[in-house]
This record gives sequence, structure tokens and C-alpha cells, in this order.
Amino acid sequence: MKHLQRAIENLKKKILSLCAVVEENVQMAVRSIQDRDPMLARRVIEEGIQIDQMEVDIEEECLKMLSLYQPVAIDLRFIVAVLKINSELERIGDLAENISERALFLVKHEKVNIPFDFPGMTEKTISMLNKSIDSLINMDATLAH
Repeated sequence: MKHLQRAIENLKKKILSLCAVVEENVQMAVRSIQDRDPMLARRVIEEGIQIDQMEVDIEEECLKMLSLYQPVAIDLRFIVAVLKINSELERIGDLAENISERALFLVKHEKVNIPFDFPGMTEKTISMLNKSIDSLINMDATLAH
């Protein structure tokens, strides 16, 4: 296996790992609001540091691959796509932190009813996230739509 292909396989593992951590944080953030659980909310906020570090590591890996291997065609498109998705995953992680900060605020106040299907919306969002990552890893453009 060529060095570039090994590096791409490693990059796939890293982006999947980041996606798993982000997905878990989103689910925990939503649960922290539903269950009014300040410990869970704090855990999401603390894990934001790990997500930020993973994002930096993946970005550095992509830039290293671009400079070392000078990829073309499909390999170049894959690395550029990972760069873009990487920053979006980090942003989603930040939004999970924001939800958890709101949960910490709400836990101090009287319970409020959420006027829409928050858990359902979360599940749909996570499903869309998973499909987009699957389309990237499997290089399936039809799944991305």
C-alpha cells in the first residue's frame, strides 16, 4: 500500500472518531436539557476541549498530506472534503457546548416545556450527519444528496 493510501485510511479513521465524539456530545447535550442534568451538561462542555484538539490534529494531518504527497483527483477531493467537514464537526461540537450551557442555566429555573419535538429533531440531525460522513468515507455522492 502506498504511503498516501495509508495516510488516507488513517485520516478516515480520525474523521470517523471525531464524528462519533461529536454525535455523542450532541446526544448528551440534549439529554442534559431533557433530564435537567447539570453533571451531563458539564461533561459535554469539558469534552469540547477534546473535540477542539481532534479538529486541530485532523487539519494538521490534511495539510501535511497536501504538502508531502501532492495528491490529485479523487485523493485531493477527499482531503479537501475532510478539511471542510472537520471544521463543521467542530462547529457542531461547539453548538452542543452551547446547548449544555443553556441546560446549566435552565436547571436553576422552573421547568419549561419545549414547544417542539427537540429529541426528534436531534435524531434527524444526527442521522443526516451520519449519512454525510458515510457518503464521504464510501465516496458515494448519491448518499450525500
